[in-house]
Amino acid sequence: MAKKKEKQNTPPVEFSKEELIPSVIGIIDDKEKSNWPLIVIFILFIGFVVGLPSITNYLNGENKNNEKITSDEKKPNQTTDDEIEDIQFYNFSETKSVNVEGISFQEFRLEEKQIYFIVTNNSESKNYLVTHKLYLELYDKDKMLLQRIKLPSENLSKGNSQNYSFDLNIAKDQIVQFRLEEKMENDYPAIDLEKENDNTYLLTCTKNEEKITYQFNEEQKLQKITDVFNYSSSKADYSKFLTDYRQMASKYNALEGVTSNIVEVATGFTSTTTIDLSKVDFKDRVIQNTLNNVAYYGKDTEGKVVFFELSAMNYKCSK
Repeated sequence: MAKKKEKQNTPPVEFSKEELIPSVIGIIDDKEKSNWPLIVIFILFIGFVVGLPSITNYLNGENKNNEKITSDEKKPNQTTDDEIEDIQFYNFSETKSVNVEGISFQEFRLEEKQIYFIVTNNSESKNYLVTHKLYLELYDKDKMLLQRIKLPSENLSKGNSQNYSFDLNIAKDQIVQFRLEEKMENDYPAIDLEKENDNTYLLTCTKNEEKITYQFNEEQKLQKITDVFNYSSSKADYSKFLTDYRQMASKYNALEGVTSNIVEVATGFTSTTTIDLSKVDFKDRVIQNTLNNVAYYGKDTEGKVVFFELSAMNYKCSK
């Protein structure tokens, strides 16, 4: 038989009769402001700081690009700041002598239509002026190019001097500064030649009584030269020139690929020389000595070379 559980006596719960007083643990503010605007501003600020160098470089690059003069916008005889950077300029009135690789240029003198100076070779090499293309460039006070003169390709032995004079095509009072610089053919600016109906290209250069026409192929490489020289019978030295050109024509006609004719009329004579460069090798010393004209170039010479160099020899060239 199961035993009956004994009833336990639990003391009664007594409640305090004192009034309850609420205690404040904390206050929750439902109107607390959001921190998102501050976070966004902070992110933008970090992005600006990180990207500041790139922004600066971009703005500087834009300014430089805006300041550059493109080849199409450049004035014919104007040089840019990039072109004259690191170039030695000489004041014309104060410079007594300039040395280039042992070659001394001295006693510069200007007259109304000409410039004069003396070249002395102090180096061991006699052919520096032959193997290097030197240019005398004349500038105004603002370093704007006024005229460029190509120096002759001539041998000059050590200790020897040579007097040079060149025609000026600008007023001598404009010339304030000058510089001497060697140029490579890669330095010459490109030119655009007009295509003829037979798909060839022509370049015509004139100086005094001489008119030379250069014919280029489709790749704008030189193939043919036609040299026309007109001399008036009214000139005092007419007879001498006629004799000299007749002798020259005789020598020219002895070369394969070259024809030279003299036509004399009452008003003077005309010498016409045609050179087929497919048959004439200007590397041949005999050819060089016979066709001794600074305006003659070998086969496949680029048009820019003919244009740049003859322009610096006072030829007027039209494309």
